[in-house]
Amino acid sequence: MGRIIRAGVKMEHLGKVFREFRTSGNYSLKEAAGESCSTSQLSRFELGESDLAVSRFFEILDNIHVTIENFMDKARNFHNHEHVAMMGQIVPLYYSNDITGFQKLQREQLEKAKSSTNPLYFELNWILLQGLICQRDSNYDMKQDDLDKVADYLFKTEEWTMYELILFGNLYSFYDVDYVTRIGREVMEREEFYQEIGRHKRLVLILALNCYQHCLEHLSFDNASYFETYTEKIIGKNISLYERNILHYLKGFALYQKGKCKEGCKQMQEAMHIFDVLGLPEQVAYYQEYYEKFVKD
Repeated sequence: MGRIIRAGVKMEHLGKVFREFRTSGNYSLKEAAGESCSTSQLSRFELGESDLAVSRFFEILDNIHVTIENFMDKARNFHNHEHVAMMGQIVPLYYSNDITGFQKLQREQLEKAKSSTNPLYFELNWILLQGLICQRDSNYDMKQDDLDKVADYLFKTEEWTMYELILFGNLYSFYDVDYVTRIGREVMEREEFYQEIGRHKRLVLILALNCYQHCLEHLSFDNASYFETYTEKIIGKNISLYERNILHYLKGFALYQKGKCKEGCKQMQEAMHIFDVLGLPEQVAYYQEYYEKFVKD
């Protein structure tokens, strides 16, 4: 790999994180640059306006006495916080069907792409938002070129981070069931990646539930069985009732799809009642909408 960044960490973030280390250590631009680069080059790097060669990057880290391990830990945390912040904006828009709000975020992502040294990240964000718009309003369509761009990015990304899980986990419904199954299985089989990271574990669990649902919708029961078994395995005793209840709902949907309509409908209705008791009206509305979409009287 030509860059020092692990998949999911944007180049312009490195400059910002470097500046945090430099200023907290009371190093001047001149001291940090040393003989490795000019102060103007370093300043542009910190502002996210230009990149540095890998060799020079290691040298300036040495100049401020920071290890690459400490630096990348902070860089990944910085990047993950941005993902969490963006999802914090997206979730209320999704449940309130706020298409105008989504489109405002899309315009912001396009503006950031224009001024970024790595526009792909913001372009992918735009596609993610477009996918959510299409899920909430059938008058909008996803372009195949956009889906291909995401699939190509995921294929080339060797180490998935929180960002890739969010991206695939929200766009899976636009891909055919065989592709979703293949990618989903690859993620599920990398337990070492998330087992020590609580947030990743939950994201992988939600992804498994989504893959399970997608397979059921397309009557791919063998593949659905894999994700059902996997989900039950990782839920364990430490996952909240929320995820357990989603699984309960989907098992009811599985019964319905397999022809046990009365039993399946009863179980799905039980799950919606539990969401109501838990004080989650948005989830009740979402799963009621889903119920009405698939259940035929």
